[in-house]
Amino acid sequence: MTVAQTSPAESLEPAGWTAWPAGERRGRTAVLLFADLALGVLAGVIGGDALWGATGLALLLVSQNRWFLPTEYAVDADALVAGFPLRRRTIRWRDARLLVLDPAGGWLSDSRRSRRGGIDLYWGPNPAAAQGLVRRRAEAAIADGVPIEVVIPDDGRDEP
Repeated sequence: MTVAQTSPAESLEPAGWTAWPAGERRGRTAVLLFADLALGVLAGVIGGDALWGATGLALLLVSQNRWFLPTEYAVDADALVAGFPLRRRTIRWRDARLLVLDPAGGWLSDSRRSRRGGIDLYWGPNPAAAQGLVRRRAEAAIADGVPIEVVIPDDGRDEP
């Protein structure tokens, strides 16, 4: 009888999470909506027409879609997929080169130099679980020989 060899990445089950900043941070969302409304009114006053205000407000809300609409993240042995409200972005672990893990959010990129072309990671309602999931997948990919640089920013506190 032959036992198939599996890599550490293949032994991990697919998983994911949903992040919705507007639903998770209602106080900040209220402040943001108030600011958007104020800017919409200002655009209407400056433009001399309520249509300018409504258009300005609509453009602001569309540009903030990542805040107001949920983002789905799926992680498996092959890739991390982010289902943003207006598009989908995938980075395969074999192509990943930089992973930044910060309590406020993360970044996964297929380039160590460029900050373009990566995926912003919002941790959602259970940040420790989401960060742990991404970290385990990255460690499995590193064990498989993928040269991912993992950066965990210093929080500025001195440890005793």
